Amino acid sequence: MLKPSKQTRLHLTAIALVALTVSLSGCSLLQKLPLPGKPAESSGAPPTATTAGNADPKAIKIHLDAGNVKAKAGQWNEAVSEFQQVVTLDPRNVQGHVQLGWAYAELKQWDDAKQHLISAVALSPDNAGAHANLAWVYAEKQRWNDAQEEAKKAIDLDPKNGYAHATLAWAYQSTHQDGLAIAEYEKSLELNPGLENSRLALGIAYCNQGIEMRAKEQLDQLTKTHSPKALDLQTRLSKGCSAKK
Repeated sequence: MLKPSKQTRLHLTAIALVALTVSLSGCSLLQKLPLPGKPAESSGAPPTATTAGNADPKAIKIHLDAGNVKAKAGQWNEAVSEFQQVVTLDPRNVQGHVQLGWAYAELKQWDDAKQHLISAVALSPDNAGAHANLAWVYAEKQRWNDAQEEAKKAIDLDPKNGYAHATLAWAYQSTHQDGLAIAEYEKSLELNPGLENSRLALGIAYCNQGIEMRAKEQLDQLTKTHSPKALDLQTRLSKGCSAKK
């Protein structure tokens, strides 16, 4: 299994955007709020805890390794082909379903991603990464209640999963619960300080609450790292911060 810090999927430039309407000083402003970060592929229960008795473990490992190499290179169609071989050889291989769901998600094939991640959590309910990835997919489909539910399950199983906290924050912010979103963004950044989109969204959430000083702190952090997200937050701050009525 690839570690999250080494994965192409953590590149924030691959993160999709979602339209969100927020109220500021009595008027409406359409904001594009990005998903702050993507959850880790797996954690919790051993991913291959349930396997078919006649599956060839060597063949499975070959395809998993090959798929991970393709994923790291951003070759998602090729990664899908390799991970599909895994679940064909062993339909109960949790790791195969999680990785396949991830690869489909990177291709924005959300329904296929959802199918395999649902299979993963059915086979291994204690797999935090599978729940976190499923939360991400639900968020991309704007199924906010489902995204919150799956993210909370992931966090219960793995409180240090920063990507699950980020997805939960995204779902809260997208349903106009900025106070709850702020707490989750802060936690995600405590666990993963490099999540620029979380920092941008946190700055926006602070601004929506009229807490301009804290919003500017996020801008300072983005500026220090020469993040292109700094301009996005600076543009937002230039419109003024005021609490929603």
